[in-house]
Amino acid sequence: MTSLALIIFIQSSRNYDNAHVTKTVSTMSGQVKYIVDALNQTPFNKKYSLIAFDSLDASALKQVLNDVLTEISPEEEMDLREETPDQTAYRMLSLLRVLKYQPEDKSQAGLSNFRQGVVQGSKAVIYHLLQWLLQNLSELKKRAYLAKYLIPIEVPAEILQEEGMEEVYEQYKDLLEQFKSIHKITERNKSSSFSVSEIRRDITSMEEEKSKILKRIERLEKKASDIPNGDKLLEASRRLRKEKNREVELGETLQEQQHDILMAQHKIERLSLHLRDLQSASSGSSVEAITAKLEEENRLNRNLLQETLEKKLEVQSKTCMELESVLSDPATNEADLAKIQEQTDEANREADSLMEKHMAGNDPMMTKLRLFRQQATIIANKRQTAQGNYKSSMDELAQAEAELKAKQEQLKEMGGEMLKEDEFKKYCAKLRSLNNTYKAKKTEVNSLKAECGVLSRTEAVLQLQCSQVKQMYSELEEEGGVIGFNSAQEDLQKVSEIKGEYDGRKEKSLQDMALALEKLNEKIASKKASLAPLIREQRPLKEQDRELSASHAEKKSVYESMSANLESKRAQLEHEVRVYQEECIQLESRYHYLHTMKKVLSVQQQQIATEMKAYTVGEPGKTKTLRDQFTRKIQEQENVGRALKDKKKEVAENHPFAVKQVKMWMDLKKVLECKKICLQQSQVHKAQAAAAQQAILAQEDRLIIS
Repeated sequence: MTSLALIIFIQSSRNYDNAHVTKTVSTMSGQVKYIVDALNQTPFNKKYSLIAFDSLDASALKQVLNDVLTEISPEEEMDLREETPDQTAYRMLSLLRVLKYQPEDKSQAGLSNFRQGVVQGSKAVIYHLLQWLLQNLSELKKRAYLAKYLIPIEVPAEILQEEGMEEVYEQYKDLLEQFKSIHKITERNKSSSFSVSEIRRDITSMEEEKSKILKRIERLEKKASDIPNGDKLLEASRRLRKEKNREVELGETLQEQQHDILMAQHKIERLSLHLRDLQSASSGSSVEAITAKLEEENRLNRNLLQETLEKKLEVQSKTCMELESVLSDPATNEADLAKIQEQTDEANREADSLMEKHMAGNDPMMTKLRLFRQQATIIANKRQTAQGNYKSSMDELAQAEAELKAKQEQLKEMGGEMLKEDEFKKYCAKLRSLNNTYKAKKTEVNSLKAECGVLSRTEAVLQLQCSQVKQMYSELEEEGGVIGFNSAQEDLQKVSEIKGEYDGRKEKSLQDMALALEKLNEKIASKKASLAPLIREQRPLKEQDRELSASHAEKKSVYESMSANLESKRAQLEHEVRVYQEECIQLESRYHYLHTMKKVLSVQQQQIATEMKAYTVGEPGKTKTLRDQFTRKIQEQENVGRALKDKKKEVAENHPFAVKQVKMWMDLKKVLECKKICLQQSQVHKAQAAAAQQAILAQEDRLIIS
């Protein structure tokens, strides 16, 4: 009876496992079917079948996933054979984080399993991921496009303190806001599109209005032909229309400039607030205290940098040693790989044979107990690993606390204190203000240096000009025959300084200079007398030149006005010709459209005639009308619906019996568990009784030696 119950329980457990597996397989098959249908359509056009897609290995599945991600974001296009699996996983996970993908299991273990599944190309992970991507393809494309422009660039505070960087970062934020507003406007315009019928009605109404306007223009032209000075009035109206258009354009530019002024005012307010914050932060602080804090912070950063560099150097040295060991190993060839594959196949065959022997020599009761033992050992191993992880994490926590205490003690020995968040912000603000003052002083020094250079350059230029003037004076003296005039002037200055000693020489030099000046004046007068007839001849030529320049200016203005008038007429004629050409093209396109629609309607009319003829007088066996085809399809769908209803009825009838059978199996499981507990207790009692009996026998057979 016990063996019969055990057999029934094993059979029921197998049925339950088979049902669970069948449910999972059906879910996976539906998922695979959806993925294959989506990949076979545009824009992928893969031409997969269910069997071919299900038989893909891990690398091929990852390539399919990469193709789908490339369709979403074209920057992800990559041949997976050209990069390492870690790089591929990092690139895919980064894009999925941007697309806001959430795995089914959001716990820490579930996230680690998901990352491992992406790296290894697990079918369960890749299938779920592909289904989510293909279901939301258009939305994800839009999200990836927007993420490329809207994810802000994180700039460290140290770089923002550099000259000009903060202004550039503010411009970058303004451009982001402009992109958001423009994108919203485009989306609103796309969503508010008109229907085709409305556009056609608008086109017909516009054509009617155009014909009315043309007729009205013809009537007005006839009336204007009788009006005197009609051309001048038309020209005046054209100018008025141009001025009005220009007035509208000026109004638009005025609005744009007002908007720019508002933006500039907002920017000035923001910068003034920032300046006030910096000034308030820099007030009440001395240069010595700021320099002391800077030196202390520099010392702390140097110590931290040394420690981190030592750790990084140790890690890099370990990786280099590992890589050297890998490079030192001999390279494996195809023969070695074949030998290793043969060894693994032989080991698998031996394991299968041993398993078959072991299963053949055991009874079903022992196999069931062995399953429970295996589960118990697995749970014990998991418990041991969890305990090990807990111990390692506690050790790491203790080590981190010890390092924190050591760092705090080291900081106290150095005479410093840990800055709070508010104090650190004030300290950074003071540093920024000092940096700004330093930059201002530096610019002032640079301006002074530049001014000094300019002055030195002007001094050199003036000295050069002085030498040139002296040379020019010498040349003039040579031409005038009074060589040494400049030197004589210098001598006069020297003589004036030592006047008392050289009065006689001074009088003589003055007389000489007077004679020289008289001679020079005589030469100038003779030159003027020789140039007088030339000047008299030049005066009528100047008058002729003035008359010719006046006539030239008048004729030039007439030419320019005529050319402008002709140019405007030519532009107007070109515009009219262009308008007429566009009208001709539109009429031709409408003619071709109506002609093709006429052909389509004629073909449809012929098809209707043939259908009516086949329906009325045609033989039922030869030709099949559309009505027959649709009635056949309706009949097939009705048959399918009846079959589904019968299947639903059968399931509804068998459901209570199945529920009752499940309840009976659960009761049987409880009975077997109770029997198992009783059997274990009886074995324990038997073992205790046997131990007591052995103890009694041992006491009766004692040997006493006196």
